[in-house]
Amino acid sequence: MAESTAAAPVTLEEKKAAARERARAARAAQEAGIDAGLVRVSPAAAAYISESAERTGAERGVRLRILAGGCSGLEYKLDLLAKDAELAPDEREVVSEGVRIFMDLKSAIHVTGSTIDYESGLLRRGFRISNPNATGTCSCGDSFSA
Repeated sequence: MAESTAAAPVTLEEKKAAARERARAARAAQEAGIDAGLVRVSPAAAAYISESAERTGAERGVRLRILAGGCSGLEYKLDLLAKDAELAPDEREVVSEGVRIFMDLKSAIHVTGSTIDYESGLLRRGFRISNPNATGTCSCGDSFSA
């Protein structure tokens, strides 16, 4: 009989353990003052955010949130920061490529180690988040599972 080489599905307990480990890593980075390691912005994304902020009179930054929804269970939400935006008590700030990124700790757990990129091509125009914590994504890349 041939043995199956397909990977076993990730259990709920394994997902919870991975989320706890990401939370520990995020807290350790925060305490060590290494916030820039949480999320990185590519030069292309930084340029687009800067152009958008200048055009709309907004702050040179974004608020990144992870919400329940999308095809894969969780979806990314990015909004430009309002002028003179301030951190909410439960948020952390990361600066990458001169762009301020505000995110709550719950969202930070899901995106630790991610890169926010911006692409503009014939078939797709928009942000693309490369997330090493995603265990699955939808075909458009706007939602993921962890």
